[in-house]
Amino acid sequence: MREDAAVRTEAVEQRIQKLGFVLRSTMPRTVEPLNFEAQKERVPFLDLGDDAVPAPVPTWSDFAPRTGRLRRLLTKEAHRQAAQATAEQAYTNALARYREQEAARLARIEERSRAHHEASGADRRRVLAHNAGVDRFRDRVLTGDPEAVSDYYARVFAPFAARPAGFPRGHRFGYVPESRLLLVEWRLPGIGVVPREREYRYNPATKSVGVHRWRSISEVRKVYGSVCAQLAIRTVHVALYADPDGLVQTVVFNGVVAPDNEGDGGRDPGQAKEGAGNRKEPVCLISMSASRRQFARLSPADLDDPLGELRSRFGARVSAFPDELTAVSPVLPYALADPHLVVAVSGKGPNLLAAPPEEFDRLMERLLERMGYQLTPLPQAPGSYLARRTTGGRAEQAVVHLRRRGGTLDTAEVRALGTAVRRQHAAEGLLLTTAGLEPQAYDYAHGRPLRLYAGRSLLALCRCHGLPARMDPPTAASAPGPVANGTAGPAAGSNGAGPGSSHPADRTRRRPTGHAHPSSTSRPTGPS
Repeated sequence: MREDAAVRTEAVEQRIQKLGFVLRSTMPRTVEPLNFEAQKERVPFLDLGDDAVPAPVPTWSDFAPRTGRLRRLLTKEAHRQAAQATAEQAYTNALARYREQEAARLARIEERSRAHHEASGADRRRVLAHNAGVDRFRDRVLTGDPEAVSDYYARVFAPFAARPAGFPRGHRFGYVPESRLLLVEWRLPGIGVVPREREYRYNPATKSVGVHRWRSISEVRKVYGSVCAQLAIRTVHVALYADPDGLVQTVVFNGVVAPDNEGDGGRDPGQAKEGAGNRKEPVCLISMSASRRQFARLSPADLDDPLGELRSRFGARVSAFPDELTAVSPVLPYALADPHLVVAVSGKGPNLLAAPPEEFDRLMERLLERMGYQLTPLPQAPGSYLARRTTGGRAEQAVVHLRRRGGTLDTAEVRALGTAVRRQHAAEGLLLTTAGLEPQAYDYAHGRPLRLYAGRSLLALCRCHGLPARMDPPTAASAPGPVANGTAGPAAGSNGAGPGSSHPADRTRRRPTGHAHPSSTSRPTGPS
């Protein structure tokens, strides 16, 4: 029995050691983009057997009589002519037999090919359709289609989905093409993956083996945090190196755990069920973003403290109490990068890129009001608001910048938002823009209270709050021109009296929305 106690103690120590080597044991040696050609199937092959190779064609050299100076001297002319005639006849007969055999062989091939084509017609059509689908999928991936890129990375990560063995599956991927950003929502194991037992001993009184010492909850949290960090590093590494054509410059990793996941660590089982009963969505326990340039400075093979590296290098947000399912705010929620959600509403609602400035401003104000904010325009800062709301009995204040542009927004806009947050002593800053963001923008936002909603993320945010919208490039005739505050002004040639007018008199005649917001007279007179 004492030996059994020692064996159990050694087993839990080995489990702890294995958890410290999750990254090294599961990191692939080489990561390459998917080979689309290797995913294609081959058309069913027809085995022709001996008929696959034609018989050799008879040649005159095989039948010609021997000649030479000595033979001509020793052989009569009549004999030489008879031998020549015999050889010619044999050669002619051989050619005739060859032609007959070759014609028969070709006839057999044609018959077998016809039979094979009829028998394998369905398989052939299936293979050709499959290969055409692979080509279409490749083209969609290389053009940055969000659904295709998300599906591509689901295939890339399929071999790593449940490694180490026993870890959960069900990972999700989202792609924001405007910012070349890939979001990975990775299902984490519960904290029960870390054994609480530290030492077993034999109890002579009960003649049984039991736990003599338990692992402290602080140590359990530390080991669990290291496991989550290792999974995050592996995920970012694979995502960047499997990029097929420079599609991804920033990777956002959200590590989530199901509320009903087994193994809630040190919590009482009744408390675990009670806490999970009120939750339906996965709980985010770790969230980080890393640009390609940032991650290139990291050496995944030589990390002594993975969690510390993520916090210091990437400003990772990590739950301090994962055993209590205390969530952290994700850098970018999956709902704002879900390709299926964005595609579902892409054909509905106003066009954010071509709508008149007044309509764009009104839609963004309605969005913020549905998020619970009361807005006050900031003076001398078109397109900027001071937003207030009450959450959990506590008042919050945020700075909001609206920027309507195409292409990519300069990182200076994100820096300006951070400066405005400090100047207004706000809790956070929100950037709502139709443009994409550079990787440096996400680098700057690391560790700062800035929430960036760019491109399709803005569309998804509108959809989540019941405001369908779309972003179709405007035509040349209706394309609004840019103005100083970054939003779009009236179309060229407009007299300002149409629906795209930003005249102050038109802006003061807005219909009330029924939500709490500043009066129309307090709005800036210019477009925002």
